[in-house]
Amino acid sequence: MPLQLALVFHFNQHTNQYADVANRACYRGLLNVLRAHPKLKFNLHLSGTLLRALNWFDSETLDLVRAGLADKQFELLASTYAQNVPFACDDWDNAQQIGLHQQVLNDLFDYQPVTFWISERCWRQSLVQVMAEAGLRHTFVEGHMLEAAGQRDPLPVTTEYEGHSATLIHDDVILRERFNFAAWFGRRAQLFNYLDAVAERPGAKKFVLAYAEDAEAMGLWPWEAGYLPHATWANLDKLLSEFEERGEHSLVHAGQVRAAASLGPLPDGAARWMDQALLDANRPYHEDGYHNWFEFLHNSPKNQYFRKLHTVVRSNLQQTGAALKTDGFRSPLKSPADRFYRQAVETYCSHQYEFGCIGVGGRGYWGWENVRSAFLFARLAEIADNPQPRRWIEDINGDGSDEQLLCDGRQLALFTAYGGRLLGWFDLRAARQWVGNQLAVPPAPYIAGASQHPEVTSFKARWLPESFEADVKAWKDQKIKEAAPTGLGRHLSRELFAREADELTLYRNPPAPNGAVRPLTAQTGALNDWLTLDRGDEQQPDRFLDYRFEDDDVIGYLNALTPGLKIDKRVALIDDGLRVHYTLSNQTDRKHRLRWRMTHELNPDYAEVLAGGRAALAVEWPAGGPPVVRNTRGGAAIAVRPSEAWVEGGHSFNLLSLDLWLSFDWELPARAEKDFTLEVVHV
Repeated sequence: MPLQLALVFHFNQHTNQYADVANRACYRGLLNVLRAHPKLKFNLHLSGTLLRALNWFDSETLDLVRAGLADKQFELLASTYAQNVPFACDDWDNAQQIGLHQQVLNDLFDYQPVTFWISERCWRQSLVQVMAEAGLRHTFVEGHMLEAAGQRDPLPVTTEYEGHSATLIHDDVILRERFNFAAWFGRRAQLFNYLDAVAERPGAKKFVLAYAEDAEAMGLWPWEAGYLPHATWANLDKLLSEFEERGEHSLVHAGQVRAAASLGPLPDGAARWMDQALLDANRPYHEDGYHNWFEFLHNSPKNQYFRKLHTVVRSNLQQTGAALKTDGFRSPLKSPADRFYRQAVETYCSHQYEFGCIGVGGRGYWGWENVRSAFLFARLAEIADNPQPRRWIEDINGDGSDEQLLCDGRQLALFTAYGGRLLGWFDLRAARQWVGNQLAVPPAPYIAGASQHPEVTSFKARWLPESFEADVKAWKDQKIKEAAPTGLGRHLSRELFAREADELTLYRNPPAPNGAVRPLTAQTGALNDWLTLDRGDEQQPDRFLDYRFEDDDVIGYLNALTPGLKIDKRVALIDDGLRVHYTLSNQTDRKHRLRWRMTHELNPDYAEVLAGGRAALAVEWPAGGPPVVRNTRGGAAIAVRPSEAWVEGGHSFNLLSLDLWLSFDWELPARAEKDFTLEVVHV
């Protein structure tokens, strides 16, 4: 009897540089394989955080998804934007997460999903209502949870909660492991034997089984273990070809599945993989001290700390939303304040990344700690409702350090005393952001109480694919035989290996290139002054500086390089931008040489940068004129205008931003002063 199978691939990374690694080691190759079988149907979930990152690193991957949608080969699934575990979070958070993810899917793919992917598969019955209120009708539930509610056969069932209903599809853990085994080792017999056995059961024509797995299993996990991802793609390609040749089982879209029975309330349940990982130190994501996920959820110190922090931020967002009469992504945009409020909600959601999952997050992790930046955009929403000229001091971004703010009734600029740097620059009336990069997650610890540069460190280079074909012909020299369970064994049950030969065929990754890799930077802001005095070491641009508010709406920062050499840095708002006036004062009896490198992390119209990806930013270097950073998608542009010629200049694409730099080289005579002006304006 043929079976109906839903093959579900779950793609997820945060908005960090590792999304590019995962794409090269997995996503491009996996999608190429799926597209090579156009008559087969697949279900894809791509998290919102990953979509933001992929749009920056590799839009061609998104084009593969679009092609599969156009051919009706792919169905996209909705979920929480940042893959927070819905069971672990307040349902206000869950509603915003789902609404934001749906908005991103609509913006990138013009797509409205009907099926829900439950992050980490943890079930509570009230999720039926959460789904229904978002227009979602189907989801996947692990078989042991369905069995606990009395459903032993893998039938799609309807369950209800408070007048709402959902169709539940059997997420088959055994199928998941056997499918992975076939893709990793090219051994397909156990998979098809299992499917054939299920197909022989009474009533099998109504069964629907789901293979629901992290897409990373199809390339990234093998690559991380030292194995060639192309071999996984080649094995997967052969596996899908066998499905086609056999013709015994039908691959279906989850949204087309119809329930064959009804089921009462399910007991609360956790993903089998998390319980197993907590009990086995050799499993990925293991954390010591917990017997099951529920114990971890309630007793983990990191969960307790961040749950309290979420409560504080959520309360602030809800109060601001009530005053503005908006509910984030569940309300239409009517004003600039509404747009800033949506940015606040996205910032909040993004930094709940995988909250509730074992083995991730914690104190010092930027992807959680920077949830505080939601305070900034909630405050901007309040100010934009009635902007007035003023200047003040406030810890507006919740980082534990006071910022200095200037507002002229239209523009608002946010500075830190750590270097007198520009952390944020906004047009309140148009709800545009010129400087700031709140969604980027740099590979560095988050340090509260100091708005300093993230301390990224270089790491040893690793080999990564440059091609994405499902073919191992070019990799014959990498072929090996390895004793079971191999480096991938920690992902699988030992019983699978007991049925196979002692040695399995694998392909090693090629040798890593020599050298080190410097991670992409982010969260640095603009007006960074990197100073080198008398050919010494370059000084960090984020030392704490004394500051004061002047009578003419200027903020002054005093930088004392040495006891006799000072730089007075004064910043002010002007029409369409900012002016920075520097006075260099050499109070010594000898001349000094000063090398000055100024860097600026720029995002002209940040929302459009996120929507357009890296291609949305370009730099123009007109002859004899100032450099201009232009948003090619929306047309917004920023010019950097120094009062003197620079000796060197350049730019680089970093994490969700563009860095522009100019260098100057001056000799300061004894007992002399020098004035220098820089303007940063939108044009």
